[in-house]
Amino acid sequence: MSSRDRATALVTVFAIALAALPATAAAQDAADPAASASPQQPPPPQPPAAPDATVEISAAVAANPETALSRVLRSGCRDGLADVRALAGSPNAPWADTVARLCDDIVGQNLPAPPMAVIRSGSGTNEGRGRLVLWSSLYGIWWGVATDILFDIDGDRAVILPPLVGMAAGLGISLAATRNMHLTVGEAWTIITGLDYDTFNGALWAGGFDMSDKGVVGTALATSVAATSVGLLVANAYSPSAGDIELVRSSLLWSTIGGFLGGAALAPDARAENMLKATAAAMDAGLLIGVALANSYELSRNRVLIIDAGALAGGLTGLGIAWLAAGSDGACVSMVNVSGPPCAGSVSANRPAIGRSPSPTATTRPVALE
Repeated sequence: MSSRDRATALVTVFAIALAALPATAAAQDAADPAASASPQQPPPPQPPAAPDATVEISAAVAANPETALSRVLRSGCRDGLADVRALAGSPNAPWADTVARLCDDIVGQNLPAPPMAVIRSGSGTNEGRGRLVLWSSLYGIWWGVATDILFDIDGDRAVILPPLVGMAAGLGISLAATRNMHLTVGEAWTIITGLDYDTFNGALWAGGFDMSDKGVVGTALATSVAATSVGLLVANAYSPSAGDIELVRSSLLWSTIGGFLGGAALAPDARAENMLKATAAAMDAGLLIGVALANSYELSRNRVLIIDAGALAGGLTGLGIAWLAAGSDGACVSMVNVSGPPCAGSVSANRPAIGRSPSPTATTRPVALE
């Protein structure tokens, strides 16, 4: 091959290479936008963390998971959070994951739990205030009556002044004390229970120990003041629900009635003082039973009232059936004379006919029904 042909071949190869370079660059430019346009695949989702198997769930929480939720909500995520975490993933508590996450956020911020006084001072419905004001007014009237008895106040006009003053004092003090306070129904009934429960309980115990009239009244006042103070402390510290305190009151009511009726049935000839002691002891036992039941069961106030209605209906039905079955146990004996009618159905041969005077020789004798 001549040098001329060799040069021509080199030029041809160089030209072909120059022509191929733009095509390759264009292909790469076209591929780059397509690669950038395709979105980056996200990482596969991680499965939720399984609940901590090392945390044991109590039998009460496992049977009713909402008790743990109630404790967490009432305490501001300070109490019961461990049980909520343990319930995470449970089909009976689908809310556990969300509540645990939110509570972890709240607790992680180290926010102090608001005191109960701040919660009650907030705006909103104040369902318990009216009840407490009403019962405080009635309790003030009772204080006025007790004042009349203790200080031997007599007279048509003087005797009415202490109850009026007591009513005004109870009304004014209760209105002023609850003016800027959010009082729930349960808290109000807790305080009211101290007012009425220990008034009757103190009077029963004083009567059981055969105290004088003034002793009974003074004991009732003293015990009611002490119980009301305890009720205020309980309402402020624990804020019982309406269902809890209604369950306690129901236990008090039926225990007192049961103690009285049981004593009358088992010891009908017992002294009055012993009957009063038995009734007062049954009332105290009912208080302890009611508190234990309220700590064990979550019942609404409506449900407790329905139970009370059922107990009342059952008791009255039983008494009515017993009354109808027993009837009258007195024997019907008729004295045949003209001065009064005989028993219905009695037969007398000596009874005079209507419109006729009795025979002077007729004698009066008793005729009993056969």
